[in-house]
Amino acid sequence: MYYNITLAYEPKVIGVRNGIYQVVLMEDRYSKDSYKKMEIYFITKEFSAINHFPDFDVHFYFKKLKSAKETSFVSFCPHLKHCHFLIKNEVLNVLKMHNIQSYEVYPTTIYNSNNESVDNSYKMFYSVLQDWDVIDFGKSVFTTGGYGNVPLLEHQFSNQFELNSCKRITSVKTLSLSENFDSTLDFFHTRLGGIFISERLKIALEEANFTGLIFSNKIHVSY
Repeated sequence: MYYNITLAYEPKVIGVRNGIYQVVLMEDRYSKDSYKKMEIYFITKEFSAINHFPDFDVHFYFKKLKSAKETSFVSFCPHLKHCHFLIKNEVLNVLKMHNIQSYEVYPTTIYNSNNESVDNSYKMFYSVLQDWDVIDFGKSVFTTGGYGNVPLLEHQFSNQFELNSCKRITSVKTLSLSENFDSTLDFFHTRLGGIFISERLKIALEEANFTGLIFSNKIHVSY
């Protein structure tokens, strides 16, 4: 059994009402040249499945929104490609005990809303996509519609090109993984369906009482 994970968005959990982020990247903490490098690697870079980690030392600086709560997994703004969330050091310790697809973590400092106190107990978690070859399109099922008067329809595609040529919005109902997928992974990020974790890792995260994460198994995963 695999579960989708997404970041929490409810104000009672994250403390803010924007439903998106708790901390904001502090551009003014970087020199012009350093920020340009950050843009190249994390903002304007092509969203690919190439396991290529930044070749420069990067330290992330964020400012916490005034009402944001401290959670184990933290959401941030702006969107940085392949950077999924900030995690507490305790979370990283749990991840290290599981089979996580290739990843990097980067030092992170969070300042409070008035730029005074700091928190160095978080890391930025970076992990790229699994490529198209881990998806078995012949067994995967996609849907369109299902809202208002639009009927819910199921679709199957032979490959990513057929999928991408479909002009209707599709959601994943059943994600079938091919023989190229490493079935021992406890954490993986696919081009379709987002980030998944194993039941083993889900139990470990829940037993540690980590906060800021939502688990869902609405997408059936098979291989």
